[in-house]
Parts: sequence; C-alpha cells; structure tokens
Amino acid sequence: MTALDKLTEAAVGAALEDYEKLFANGEVESILEGFAEDVEVHYASFPPFTGKDKLREMLQRRFAEMRDYQLSKRLEVLCPPHFVSSWTGSWIDIRTNKRMELFGLELLTVRDGKFGRWTASVSAWPAAG
Repeated sequence: MTALDKLTEAAVGAALEDYEKLFANGEVESILEGFAEDVEVHYASFPPFTGKDKLREMLQRRFAEMRDYQLSKRLEVLCPPHFVSSWTGSWIDIRTNKRMELFGLELLTVRDGKFGRWTASVSAWPAAG
C-alpha cells in the first residue's frame, strides 16, 4: 500500500491506483491498512459510523453482492490534509446477474498518513445493453 505521509499529487495518484486494484480484488484487509482505527465514515446510503471494524463489515457486505468489480479513480482536488477523487466502475450484481455501473465522489481526510475521515457519494445503475 502506498503511504500517504506526504500529500503530493504523485503520492495521492499512486495511492488511488493501489486502491483501484485492492477494491477490484475485494482485498478488505489490505484496504483497511490505509485507514485509522477511529476512521469516521459517511458512505452513500449507509448510516454514518466510526471505526475500522464497522468499515470492515460494510466493505464485506458490499463485496459479497458483486463480482467482476472494475474501478477507475481520478484525483480531482488536492488541498492537504484533504483530497477529493472521483471514480467510475462496474460489476455484476450477484442477485440479478446484471452488469451495473457507478459513479462516485469521495472526500478523504488524511491524518498521520492514514485516512481519518471518508465521505463518499455514489450513484449506481444497470448498464445499457
């Protein structure tokens, strides 16, 4: 995992590339390495929560409902200790076997090289075709 000790465009870009792979492979424990123990999360329609254990549960729940997850992240704004990225992605929904697409925006706050706050808004829809 790329360390975020310094919030430079190059470091954040490298971290986003790492997270593309980790999320695509559903590597929950590796994803969690980048988050503080007391991370504050406000993700999409999930009720806000605090802590890595709850983040683990949320990620495991999400990954259990999808396969063939593909993700592309892009840095939009860098204003240390915060940055904003956008992402597009697709996956196959386990229940319906339909390909889904998504677009998301996230605001991350970095503290001591780890994510201390993660706020994200995500929209998903069935893929055309």
